[in-house]
Amino acid sequence: MDNPLFAPQYENKLAYELANTLNDREAIQLYVNFTKKYHEEFLRKILLRVMSIPDNKIRRTRGALFTYLVNQHGNNNYRD
Repeated sequence: MDNPLFAPQYENKLAYELANTLNDREAIQLYVNFTKKYHEEFLRKILLRVMSIPDNKIRRTRGALFTYLVNQHGNNNYRD
């Protein structure tokens, strides 16, 4: 039986939360894909890390940094 926590509505809610927090609403489909592919705990950990970095240390955007870190560290964090 599927976990109701990971119903499509929940994935979308988490994706919008990521996009809004990172101020990257244009890339919402990317965040939806991330929520389908990776564990929520992993995504939240990366989000906290990205949001803890001062603005003047961000080279491009927080969304770009988030995407980079997810791609670099996501191998062991796939959802079942």
